[in-house]
Amino acid sequence: MQKIFRQIKPLLSGLPLIGFIFVVSLVIAKQIIKYTPTRYLTVAKIKLDTRKYGVSNDMLYKDFDVFTSENKIETEAEILGSHLLIKRALEKVNFNSQIQRIGKIKTTNLYQNSPFSIQTEINNSELFDAAFEVEIADSNVELSNSNLETPISINLKLNEWVNVLGNKLMLKTNDELIAINQLDVDGKYGFTLHSEEGLINKVRKKLEVTAVDKEMTVLRVVFKDEMPQKGADFNNALCQAYIDDYVQMKSYAANKTLEFIDVKLGEVGSDLKKAEQELERYKIQNNVVNVRQETETGLRQVADLQVQLVNTMIEEKAILELEQYLDSGDYFTDKAIQVGFGDLLLTELIKKLKNLNDEKRDLMLKYTEVSDEVIVVNAKIEEIKFYIQEAIRSNKNNIETRRVQLEADLEIYTHQFDNVPIVERKLQILQREFNLQESVFNFLSQKRIEAFIASTSNTSFHRIIQPAYAPTEPATPNKTLITFICGLLGLVIGIAIVLLRRLSESKVMDREDVERNSLLPLSGYIHKSGDVSGKDYQTIVQSLLLKEHLAPSQIITVSATEKEEGKSEVAEQVLIALMAKGYKTCLVDYDLAIAPSGLLKSELNLLSVKPNKLSNGDVITTRNNQIDLAKSSCLLEERLEALKKEFDFVVINAAPISTHIEAVEMMKKSGISLFVFKANVSRIDSVKNINLITEEYQIENVHLFLTDVDNSINYSGNYVSRPLNVMGWIKNSVNQLKHQVTILNK
Repeated sequence: MQKIFRQIKPLLSGLPLIGFIFVVSLVIAKQIIKYTPTRYLTVAKIKLDTRKYGVSNDMLYKDFDVFTSENKIETEAEILGSHLLIKRALEKVNFNSQIQRIGKIKTTNLYQNSPFSIQTEINNSELFDAAFEVEIADSNVELSNSNLETPISINLKLNEWVNVLGNKLMLKTNDELIAINQLDVDGKYGFTLHSEEGLINKVRKKLEVTAVDKEMTVLRVVFKDEMPQKGADFNNALCQAYIDDYVQMKSYAANKTLEFIDVKLGEVGSDLKKAEQELERYKIQNNVVNVRQETETGLRQVADLQVQLVNTMIEEKAILELEQYLDSGDYFTDKAIQVGFGDLLLTELIKKLKNLNDEKRDLMLKYTEVSDEVIVVNAKIEEIKFYIQEAIRSNKNNIETRRVQLEADLEIYTHQFDNVPIVERKLQILQREFNLQESVFNFLSQKRIEAFIASTSNTSFHRIIQPAYAPTEPATPNKTLITFICGLLGLVIGIAIVLLRRLSESKVMDREDVERNSLLPLSGYIHKSGDVSGKDYQTIVQSLLLKEHLAPSQIITVSATEKEEGKSEVAEQVLIALMAKGYKTCLVDYDLAIAPSGLLKSELNLLSVKPNKLSNGDVITTRNNQIDLAKSSCLLEERLEALKKEFDFVVINAAPISTHIEAVEMMKKSGISLFVFKANVSRIDSVKNINLITEEYQIENVHLFLTDVDNSINYSGNYVSRPLNVMGWIKNSVNQLKHQVTILNK
């Protein structure tokens, strides 16, 4: 804690200077705020539409912007601050001229509260962006501009046209505004006619368009101007120009797309009609209705014919076997009939023939071949056999005819598939061409509907979610920020000056500074306060007596490096402290820095005074004896020895050692030497110097004193808490501040 106090001690001692600089910085801040142009900040916000999160994601509107792409936020921000949109926004507001009222103290910009407006018909670019001065007095107007290549000074009337370098100009009064606000038109004014490019560039410098967040499709439009309503009007005009431009570009793109689709629909419709006619002509020529269905039907017919042909061939073979069986004449004698011919009549005749044959065998057991019974049976057998043979012949002819016909039909139906691949390939080509033209036609028809909807819709999915309002408080200058920064800089500069002075001057501040630079003992501190310092001297003297550094019949020399370090006061206070202890003591003022004048006859001069005539506490001066003492050092020793016999202690107020070597001589002859340093006045080099002097001249029993020490430091050199003496602190601060100002002036 003690180290912390020692570190901040220079700051505490320099607190008046720091406070002075801090107050000066606040005054500077006030002047900066006073003379800095006031600017107001207006803010508007626009929500951008996206396909993913916007309104156009709705099924009802999703095709309205089908021909626009999803733009990135940075691109839209750049578009919003583009030359084109600024130009369109300026067309909505009247910024072509800037009127100012020039007062004795400051100049005020006028916007909607100007008592007159400016109407021009100018084709001379020299008049643009030039500052004109107008002085109105009782409807008499003097217009001047000394910065033009041809300086002008014209007298004109209000509400009348005047010729200015071949151009027409009129100052038209705003009678309604003057009547409502009771404005005084007379006065001094200034105005500037802005060129289009100059105005756009000027506005662009005040405009800032940024994204609120990278993940949010919201643009923040900021405009700074000296007039709040003017900034709000332009900001709103710019946002509306952006919305109008979006709708215009969307409608323009949709109309252009609609024209393109109409042209393409005509071309594609013609191609579709040709493809349809070619497909129809080919189907008629090749009798094609449905190739796949016809092919499947033909295959089924071929299969049916093949089945019929096989059945016919089986029947033919069966009837031939039956014919061979009948021709063999062996009717069921050796083997049974093995035929597959399935005619029911023949089957019955065969059965009947078998029965007759069985009957003949039975008769042959009784009769002979020539008997009538056998002959009748044989006749029946022959008749049935003949009938069967005729039936077989007839059926065989029919089966053969049917087989031939089936073979012929099968040949025809089989060859109908020879041209199927060619027909199908050609048909697919024509069908594909037709389908392609039809799909393109349908797509363009659908897009034409969508484009027509987009061209007739004036809806913008970008929305102004926060219009700009005229602010009541200015954005710049920021009074709080400027005051804070200037105050902080004042504190920093004040602290820096105090610390730099501390480092550059290398002053003795406390015990550590003395003990760090000298091996001589530091006997004690003398505080600033007079009430405390008297006790300090008594304490130090008592300490020296107890330590036997002080003994009766001893010469005490008090010296310092410079005369400003308070050695004379120390010598006087040591005298008083010794007298308070009961010692007979006198003081010899041997300060050679004071030249002898010879005018003070009543003073006790060292050479003329008689020691036995002196009393306790007398002050003996060498003011008028310095020349004689300088000639003979023995004379001084004799006088001092005479004083030692009469007094217990002889205190000598010696000259500062920086200007007189005699002080070193006196210290060498003394029993004890008290060397004085003053806090915040004595330099560190002085401490080092006395150390070298004592070593070089072999001066013994030298004790160091540190005066003007802060009252918060106790006798042991530590900082202690004491009641705050406000008046004393203020008085000390004022004195110190005067001292610091004096040093700065030097």
